[in-house]
Amino acid sequence: MAFAAATGGAPLAAQQTDTARVAPVVVTATRTPIDAAASPATVSVITGESLRLRGITSIADALATLPGITITRNGSFGSTTSLFLRGGEAKYVKVLVDGVPVNDPGGAIDLSTLTTDNVERIEIVRGPASVLYGADAVTGVVQIFTRRGQGPTHAIVSARGGSYGSSDEDGTILGALGSGDFSLGLARHDTRGIYAFNSADHNTVLSGGAHVALDPRTDLRVSLRYNDGLFRYPTDGGGDVVDTNAHQSQDRTVLSAELSRFFTPRIDGRLLLTSDETTGGTDDAPDDSTSGGYESLDHVRRRGLDARTDVVLGPSTVTVGAELEQEDQRTESQSVFGSFSSTSIFQASRRNRAAYGQLLANLPASVVLTAGSRLDDNEKFGKFGTYRVGGSWAPLARTHLRASVGTSFREPTFTENFSTGFVTGNPNLTPERAATWEVGVQQSLIADRVTVGLTQFNQLFRNMIDYTGSTSACGASYCNVARARADGRELEAHVTATRHLAFDANFTHLETKVLTAGFDSSSGGLYHANEQLIRRPTTSWNLGGSFASARGSLDVRFIHVGDRTDRDFRPFPALAVRDPAYTRTDLGAELPLAAYAPELRDAAFTLHVENLFDVNYQSVFNFLSPRRTILAGARLTF
Repeated sequence: MAFAAATGGAPLAAQQTDTARVAPVVVTATRTPIDAAASPATVSVITGESLRLRGITSIADALATLPGITITRNGSFGSTTSLFLRGGEAKYVKVLVDGVPVNDPGGAIDLSTLTTDNVERIEIVRGPASVLYGADAVTGVVQIFTRRGQGPTHAIVSARGGSYGSSDEDGTILGALGSGDFSLGLARHDTRGIYAFNSADHNTVLSGGAHVALDPRTDLRVSLRYNDGLFRYPTDGGGDVVDTNAHQSQDRTVLSAELSRFFTPRIDGRLLLTSDETTGGTDDAPDDSTSGGYESLDHVRRRGLDARTDVVLGPSTVTVGAELEQEDQRTESQSVFGSFSSTSIFQASRRNRAAYGQLLANLPASVVLTAGSRLDDNEKFGKFGTYRVGGSWAPLARTHLRASVGTSFREPTFTENFSTGFVTGNPNLTPERAATWEVGVQQSLIADRVTVGLTQFNQLFRNMIDYTGSTSACGASYCNVARARADGRELEAHVTATRHLAFDANFTHLETKVLTAGFDSSSGGLYHANEQLIRRPTTSWNLGGSFASARGSLDVRFIHVGDRTDRDFRPFPALAVRDPAYTRTDLGAELPLAAYAPELRDAAFTLHVENLFDVNYQSVFNFLSPRRTILAGARLTF
């Protein structure tokens, strides 16, 4: 259900003057502002202030305590980090930074380099969202918003260090500027990692945004996020520690510019230009004269234009939009073994055009209805239509019911479409598709001090693409063959006990099942009929509590991930295994020094502890996870 912040809430310092919780206004669910409690879609919001209170610097860690979400990481800090939402594939969630898609073409997203630096808030929509966001928004959308400046120009700097040789430093300058505002941040994150050797990770992040009113009716908003990362890893594909020099690099530049104008009080237009460009790859030189090596360099670019108009018709809003996107990828790779070497170059591109429309109607008796449809025209897979219909109703002042049904799709990756050589791409692939329905209820009690919600969702995934070593199945190595379902329930609760103390909790029960098998019937196959999808726990829950006053704050989180199926990829074929359940405890604290030394009124001591009780667990089979991690530091505002 729609909570102000499902993991951490609004910062408790703000709650001290108002114990009633006010549902936030969100934009990702409908692309127009709507009260989260009245949204027909299931929405969660995490504020940047709550993340800084908890000491969270990773987007993956920020999302990990939300209902319906499972995060997996292949080893140390900086390794491949995947997001599974409501049991869907890791390619089924669209991630946006200020409106810019940062998924690779085909939906893959590695969250390892996405940080919370200079973040204002994160909005999470659970459920199909292809009508508004196109390909890859199958089970949901995560949108990250850059921080807005307020008040006089000021700067915030912080630094901390601790376990595994880890350190984080960041500085942000922000404030009002003429008829607008701005923020600009620079951060650096370093660690030597959790393995004995070749496990370091380094990430530099530059981020900023500016908003200016060009005239009383016209606004311009621009944003930039750049990261330069280098990750060293000693593990092979099965998690064994074998390599002394393998590393990955990534340079990513995300740019957006949105021009909005109110033509009349009831008609406005918006033009959004987006660009996401990534350069990087893998460098694994031979460890010695008897071993092989591999090197690749990838250049991936997504550029987009989205133009839309919102027309207010009485209590309703009609949105009509058109979108154009260009995707390009070029990969150069070289394999070396002794005196033998081979070089290959892969290059592909495609263009997508789309038109979409949505009606958002506010009807009498506290009824909100939304209906939308979209038609994509892709130069590779042709025309593809999606729809979504939903509604919410408040029969009582503090009771909200909601229901929705919709469809969504994931486009094939470039490799699935175009690969050559030993692996044959399939230019005739159709998108993977999903049909979803959900119903839910949210109830507020005791003057909004207590809020509880329950959501039931059912999803059917069809045309799932699977790989086969033979080309006899569909004339290629990739075919639309598998089907699966993912059904579940999400229970959420938030309690504002006092003006200083709040608790929140959520519980997810998920059932996944392969309905139509893939090609690989061996123990290593990913799609076995009547079996679960791998790495999705049946049961997960999160419990948190926060205390804040003028003398300091403390936030404690318990994160439970149930057991789940996985694969041991060390032998061939891989073996089916189970990852055992675990419960991790995280802690964040902040101590304003002004309470003890008035001359330090703008300084605070910070503490972040991950895995407080030093639990030995694995989120991916045979890959280590961090043990107890302690980071201490300070924050200064001036």
